[in-house]
Amino acid sequence: MTKDQNKDDRMEQAVAKKKKRSFWRLMIMTVVLFAGAITVMQLFDQAGNDGRIEAGDEAPNFKLVTLDGSTLYERDNYEGKGMLLNFWGTFCEPCKKEMPVVQENYATLQDMGVDFWAVNVGETPLRVDNFINDLGVGLDYPILMDTKSEVEKAYGIYNLPVTFVIDGEGNVIEKYEGELTKEKLMELAEKSL
Repeated sequence: MTKDQNKDDRMEQAVAKKKKRSFWRLMIMTVVLFAGAITVMQLFDQAGNDGRIEAGDEAPNFKLVTLDGSTLYERDNYEGKGMLLNFWGTFCEPCKKEMPVVQENYATLQDMGVDFWAVNVGETPLRVDNFINDLGVGLDYPILMDTKSEVEKAYGIYNLPVTFVIDGEGNVIEKYEGELTKEKLMELAEKSL
């Protein structure tokens, strides 16, 4: 073999090795990009489903006691009736404003066959009792105590007040974030039937 032939052979081998390395680099990059794309898609999917209960979801069951501790309420026991499930806190100014509105219309809701439950999120019975006494309005509707925020977490509550409209089969028809006016209260009640 001549020196030029030997050089040509080495050159061909080097080019072949380079092509082989380029092929494997390309394959590895393709796999990495594909895996990255799958990861990104999963993150977007998780971000879109962050645990918040929305319209179309089944309303999670729960068991809570009333403010005075005398009555246990379980959401599943009230299937067959419309329900407005309201989450609130003593620190929430719109919550304070909507409570007298709900009280003024509570008898009408009952006549319609709609239950209204107000779930206090994460506060003590003493604090809630003092708040209601300071409100100066006697409340006939159930005030339920979620002292450990378990129901708040189950429903994915981030803002207060929020009211879930639940139909007789236990499905969430609508989720309304904001203060309830009389008009909005009646509109949501109608949707629950």
